[in-house]
Parts: sequence; C-alpha cells; structure tokens
Amino acid sequence: MPDLHTLPSGWRPETAVRNNGPSDLAIERFKLRELAEGWPMYRDSCEWENLESIFAPNAYIYTTWTGKTFYKDFIAASKTGMDKGAFIMHRCLGASTDINPEATRAVTKLKAIITQRFVLDGCEVDADADCRFVFFFEKGTDQVTDIPMGEWRARYVRHWYEKDKLVPVNPSKVPKLDDALLAKHPPGYRYLSYCQEATMNLKVIKDLPGHRREGDSANGRKHDALYLQCKVWVEGGSIDF
Repeated sequence: MPDLHTLPSGWRPETAVRNNGPSDLAIERFKLRELAEGWPMYRDSCEWENLESIFAPNAYIYTTWTGKTFYKDFIAASKTGMDKGAFIMHRCLGASTDINPEATRAVTKLKAIITQRFVLDGCEVDADADCRFVFFFEKGTDQVTDIPMGEWRARYVRHWYEKDKLVPVNPSKVPKLDDALLAKHPPGYRYLSYCQEATMNLKVIKDLPGHRREGDSANGRKHDALYLQCKVWVEGGSIDF
C-alpha cells in the first residue's frame, strides 16, 4: 500500500490563504465556490449561458470523454451528447479554495459525484464516480485584460477521479460485464470509463489523475502532478496540460 498520508514534496502553496484569513479574502473565496458549484448546477439544467459565464475566453476543460477541450467545444459536445441520450448529473459535496494574498489567482477543489446513466445488457445502471473538480481561477486586472476587471474566471478545469461504482436502477436487473475488459480501465473511474466506451462510441483517456492510493501508476503519478500544478498556479506560474 502506498503512503497515503504523504503528498508530493513541495505540494502546498505556503503563501496561499485558505479557511479563516482576512474577511476580504473570505468573500473572494465565497465567490469562487459559487462559480465552482455553477458547473453542476448550470450544466445539469442546461443553463448554457450561465455555464459560459464561469470561464475565461481561452479556457480549457479536461474530462474522461472529451480530453483537453476548449470550453465552448465542451458545451457544444454536451448539448450533442444530451440530444443523443447521454444523461449525466452531478452531486456537490463541499469545496475548499487556496487563494493568493493579492486575490488574483486561486484554485478551488470541489468534491462531487459524477453520475451517468447507461443501458447495459438491457439494464439501466448509474455509474457513480467520486471525484474532485479542480478549478484554476484568475481575476481580471490591469495585467489580465481578457477577463472583466475585478471578476473571476476559470482558465482550466480538471479532476481527480478517486473511486466509482455501478448501481442497477432496478435491483432485479443486473447487467453482465466483461471482467477482462473491465480490468483494463483505471481504478478511480473504472465503471464510468467501461460504460462510456461500451455505449458512447469513444475511447476514454486512461491516465487521468486518480487517488493517492494508486501509487506509482500512471493515475497515481498524475494525482501528484495535479497537486504540483495547483501550487504553481496559485503562486503565479504557468502550467500546461
């Protein structure tokens, strides 16, 4: 078992503010939580104009079924997927934000469950994936001129995919799965990935960030890398996914 209690060396942005802190930064963190929670609230209810308002003009999103995608292309793909029968919902569970003292950069981690309904082997099932959304936020300033002055926007959105399961909608109807094929999918989003490939005619990216317990696997290494990218972002650096 990997050391579950030791995050990658140097992961924590020491100058960032989280919890408590000055009241003005607490208000900024409240704004960022509202933006982060807007993703599941707006996307699930097709409030597309509200969803667009979360993002910077050149923002990118990274998901299992899209890979790295320009945010407007993600919204377009979401609409197309819904029209073809895709049924994806989200449940928000909590959020925490690291913000720099100047209130110009921040990372918000939003715990959530992605739940997608599928029909497998004639059975309705829900793939429920426990994850953490990671929003890389930037505020419009004299130096950041593509975002309205004083407003926050997300530049990037990524996820840690930590644990998932498959739940039959009708307990008396359970699909038969291909165990050998299932074993080829990542531990953190195994059932979600399996179902997406089986029903959506796509290839899911297999090396997305997972849980710390995945150790020195591709998903474990991406887990650590994402923590370090969060630090670099809050401290004003550039990142590339």
